[in-house]
Amino acid sequence: MKLTISNRRLPPTKTLDALIENRLIALSDRVRIDDASVVVEYRAEASPPFRVTLHLAVPGPDVHTEKIDNTPLQAFTRALEDVERRLRERSLNKLGRAATRAQRTAAPHM
Repeated sequence: MKLTISNRRLPPTKTLDALIENRLIALSDRVRIDDASVVVEYRAEASPPFRVTLHLAVPGPDVHTEKIDNTPLQAFTRALEDVERRLRERSLNKLGRAATRAQRTAAPHM
């Protein structure tokens, strides 16, 4: 997995970057992530002031989300939860399609 973490109008912090990296590595154990891009932005004029944009290149359509919150950690956590929810829904839909396909191809009972 190629990981890119960008900070806009916010000094980079090793603890936040390490946390982001660890959480994405944990997620990559469940789904293949080819490329991950995280942008952490501080917007002084906005409330809440922190925005996190998360883009993951995964098999199938890429997953992209953007969340805002009062701290960068909370914004990243919300963004990651949204991505995990989307990936879970995608896998459940895939399982449902496979089950439906199996029922259609099964021989009719007499």
